[in-house]
Amino acid sequence: MRQTPAQRLDIKLNILLLCLAALLILSPVGALAVESMSRDAEHRGVIELGPYQIFPENRMGNGIYLAKKLLDSHPQRVILKIVSVENTKSHVYLYRGQNGVLGLDIVKIKTDGDVRFWQVDPEFYQYSNRTMGILRVFRIFNGDIKPILSFLRTGTGIATSAKHAVFYHVSNSKDVTHTTESGQTITQRVYTFRLHVIKRGVEGFTSIFNLPIKDVNYRLKLVWEDEYTISYKLSNGKKFKVDLRKYLPKLF
Repeated sequence: MRQTPAQRLDIKLNILLLCLAALLILSPVGALAVESMSRDAEHRGVIELGPYQIFPENRMGNGIYLAKKLLDSHPQRVILKIVSVENTKSHVYLYRGQNGVLGLDIVKIKTDGDVRFWQVDPEFYQYSNRTMGILRVFRIFNGDIKPILSFLRTGTGIATSAKHAVFYHVSNSKDVTHTTESGQTITQRVYTFRLHVIKRGVEGFTSIFNLPIKDVNYRLKLVWEDEYTISYKLSNGKKFKVDLRKYLPKLF
């Protein structure tokens, strides 16, 4: 019977594991090492995650593979899950460090261009691709990776408090022409932002539809003033405060 690529990868990785075990047997601490690398319900060798493979499962220093190509590995991490960044060739993976703390990291693909990925706080991460104009928010929730608004291109501006997080996306943009007091006609691009609120400990997010925020700047800086109130400042210098209880009372 002809083997599939996944089956061939499984065989090769299992052979690698057996060779490693053989080397450990010959070491001074061989018996103990082989016992620590033995298989059980939590250590099943090659783990299939859609198009990805993790090998070996639940082991410090394991690797994540795609099409038999090693994407990433780190000697002080256990890689647990991985997802693709929608509409790109890059990947974000979940890992557990030596201290047992979960974190996210990115496998950047050069063809994706100018990519940044950074931690906002232990639960939330921000992705930015200036080349493609893609902005995304990622979350660690219940031991898994949660891409937020992955079907949109402008989810960004995440700001967090002790109990909540708020972010936005550009819901609309259009050219607006107006005449100044001096009689000059000016056309500007105006962006409309929609806010989204997340309550820690609760999956998903809730959108605010009845709070249109407009500005000629395509970025919006959100700041928590207290546990209920966020503020933002427009490009003309005007500052506004929003009591989120007015719009989403069930989240507060």
